[in-house]
Amino acid sequence: MSATAPPPVRPAPPPREVTAAALVRGLGSAQRVIGPVSLLLVLALMIEVAVRSSDASALLALLLWWSPAFATAVVLVVRPTVPVASALVVIGTIAGTGFVATLLTAYTPEQSRGLFLVESLAWALLFIGAVRPSAADGVLWVGVGLLAGTVSLVAGHLIAGRPLALSPDRLVDAIIMIVAYAVIAIGGRRRRDRVPELPDAAALSRRQNAARQRERAAAALVHDTVLASLTLLERDDARLDDRVRQGIRRDLDAVAQATATSVGVVSAAPVEGSVAARMLAIVDDLRWRGLRVDLTGAEILAGAPVVSEPASEAVLAAMTAALENVLRHAGTDRAEVTVGRTARAVTVLVVDGGSGFAVDEVADDRLGLRESIHGRLTRVGGAARVWSNESGTTVMLSVPIEAAS
Repeated sequence: MSATAPPPVRPAPPPREVTAAALVRGLGSAQRVIGPVSLLLVLALMIEVAVRSSDASALLALLLWWSPAFATAVVLVVRPTVPVASALVVIGTIAGTGFVATLLTAYTPEQSRGLFLVESLAWALLFIGAVRPSAADGVLWVGVGLLAGTVSLVAGHLIAGRPLALSPDRLVDAIIMIVAYAVIAIGGRRRRDRVPELPDAAALSRRQNAARQRERAAAALVHDTVLASLTLLERDDARLDDRVRQGIRRDLDAVAQATATSVGVVSAAPVEGSVAARMLAIVDDLRWRGLRVDLTGAEILAGAPVVSEPASEAVLAAMTAALENVLRHAGTDRAEVTVGRTARAVTVLVVDGGSGFAVDEVADDRLGLRESIHGRLTRVGGAARVWSNESGTTVMLSVPIEAAS
């Protein structure tokens, strides 16, 4: 008989602040890349206008204004900070003023391709982007860039003595970017009831993890008690005598009285006796069920506890699960259990000379190896290793002595 693992718990969604901040950072980064890319397009247009008009001196003058604005925009892409953004506003306003005045003085509107080239540096100031992870910061810098660009255009026209002519395109682009930031801000607020705050998400994640540990530990306990007894009754030669009834009743009581500890280990009703005495009782019970177990080294666990009670329960339950697997699947009626101790850990070796199995081919939904052995020990800081081939199986279980409370 097999049991399937409990369904996984869905992870908590990211907190709304994290989601909104990520969207703001993404939008701000995209804006900052557009700025220098657009200025490279402006450079190409400047060269084209200079070639058509055969005026290299005007091109050099325009490059003197274009270069600092472009360099600062590139620095902002690499270091999106408030000081760099502020520097771009100041440099862009000054450079934009000189750029507009030079362009209007050197070329006619037809030569300079209308208002696009005239407003190009002012337009690039719209793309500073949010330098802090908030939508309000993004709206602020769009507004500052729009204002600074407008100032440079007005000043440049005044210096050149030309009548002011502004395109509505910059205003439309600014409105689009402000709306994008507003959508992020409004969306974050509307998700308030659906996405938990950061402290709530952390607490929810801890509760979900604890629930998963309890579910896994409970599944392992049921697998090793009630299901083991029912599997015994499936055998053709099994009889429901008084001892079997007593064992099933004991298993049901263990499940009914089980409690989950903070590390996910399920503890049944308090047991008496040392770890060695409980180990001998397990071996005796399995011997009655038809598995002869040679136990050596248990006396080192007969004195004062050397590991915590959760670790003791885990290693005893994992040892029982390994011996149950021998009884059910190995095709042998004999096993050896050797207990050892080092300065850091207690180790239990379970060895049989049975038919063995392919460890890598054990299905994920089989609880016997994954939860009853590996899972139990992992939850108390221990570990398990399994070697198996056609000549038998060895299971090494270890729990740290440092786990003692």
